[in-house]
Amino acid sequence: MYIKVLSESEKAQLKQRARRIKELQEQGICFGCYNFETDEIFPSEGLIIYEDDKVRCQFERFPRSTGQTTIVSKAHYEDISEMPLELGTHILKVSNAIIKLHKEIIGAEKVYMSTLCDGKRNHLHFSLFPRLKGESIGFKNFVKDDGFLMDYHKEVDIYRAKMKKLL
Repeated sequence: MYIKVLSESEKAQLKQRARRIKELQEQGICFGCYNFETDEIFPSEGLIIYEDDKVRCQFERFPRSTGQTTIVSKAHYEDISEMPLELGTHILKVSNAIIKLHKEIIGAEKVYMSTLCDGKRNHLHFSLFPRLKGESIGFKNFVKDDGFLMDYHKEVDIYRAKMKKLL
């Protein structure tokens, strides 16, 4: 699994995704709920590493870091302030398992977790940003250029199998 620099076509795809999210938000439509129905905004494309009745976890197709993972609540909540504590506990348990696997499988030294639910209409989600050996420490990992995830299928299979054992 590795990240390559975006081609012009991939840059256009990423811009189209951002436009579509904004368009849905302006219509009062939650893009997260919409994506669960259509798989249009964040196509799964074999990127899902774990899913249960509460969350979906998948590698980001246009990541800022190798192994960047998004954990999305299946139920709609605008942000963390609306999230029931039981869901928060579940998300933390799932995140902990993924972080352990990021360290084991891709050699992450640290994994940063953030939630940036912003805009007119949003959907609760968390992002995990692995920091690999030799990469800069701290906030710079959140503002790296987007890339395009390549050759990830083997890792997805490994994560899926190990997540079943951990959870």
